[in-house]
This record gives sequence, C-alpha cells and structure tokens, in this order.
Amino acid sequence: MRYARSILKWMLSGVQTAQVAVCVAGLIITTLLVFIEVLNRYWLHIEGMWFSDLALYCFIFFMLVAAAVTTWREGHVAVDFFRERIVRGKPTRAAIYRVFLVVLSIAVLCVLLPVAYQFMLRAMKYPEYGTLVRWFNMSWLQITLFVALAFVLGHLLVIARRDISDLIRNCLARSRSKRE
Repeated sequence: MRYARSILKWMLSGVQTAQVAVCVAGLIITTLLVFIEVLNRYWLHIEGMWFSDLALYCFIFFMLVAAAVTTWREGHVAVDFFRERIVRGKPTRAAIYRVFLVVLSIAVLCVLLPVAYQFMLRAMKYPEYGTLVRWFNMSWLQITLFVALAFVLGHLLVIARRDISDLIRNCLARSRSKRE
C-alpha cells in the first residue's frame, strides 16, 4: 500500500510538472503570437490576418490547461474573505467549509463532464478547421476541454481526500479534548 501511494504521488507530481511546463510554454507562445500580430498590424503590414486567430486558439488551449493547474494549486474557488470571516480560529468549521467547497465543485464538474464528453466525441467524429488558419483543427479545443475537466476532477478528488482526512482529524482531536 505504501508503494502504491508513493507511485501515485510520483505520477501526480509528474502530471503537475507537465501541466506547469505546458502553461509556461503557452504563455510564451501566446505572448509571441500577440506581439507578432501587433508588430504586423502597426509596422510590418504583411498579409497575415491568421495571426490573431492562431493567437486566440493558442490562448484558449492553454487557458484550459491552466484550469487544471489552478485547481491543484487551489486557486479556483477560494473565497478567502468569506472563509476568513466565518471560520477564523475554528479549525473544524474551516475543514467543513473546505470539504463543502470541494464536494460542490466535484458535483458541478460531474454535471459538466458528460456534456464535455459528448462535445469531445462529436469533435473527434466531425473535425472543424479554422477559417483563417486552415490547418488548425478547432475540434482540438473541444477535446482539450474534456481532458482539462478530467484533470480538474482528478485534482479535486485528491484535494477532497486530503480535506476529508483533515476534517476527520479535527473532529477526533475535538472529541478527545472534550473527554479530557
């Protein structure tokens, strides 16, 4: 069991590292494409209207990958002000609040995931190519949406496991302190 857990942590770490690398590459690529587009529009005047479409496609693709990264870094639904006001100094309530947010996020994702799956199947069956960037298969974006949501679900399940363990520990510590 210990080996399986360490292998799972190693795999999760590898996935997270790959996602960050893709996001860094996406930031650089998208920035360069937008820079070339602006440079072309105001200085070079080369026929290259497809730069803006390609920049948009890249931005959407890498934004979907970034959604998974922000999930495992827990930057997606953190309403810190509300949490700090309601559960400050109350570890059990804070743990309940975190578990509630993660379970709610998983429930919403479970509603959206089948829809994204149907979009992905349709995109795989009927490819749609860009108007100005003829070689860019826009169906890749729909496939990426499903894959990104699947990664988000995986990260949320890991976070839920951790938060539920914290909640159980807090409840056990609280019950022990009441006995004494």
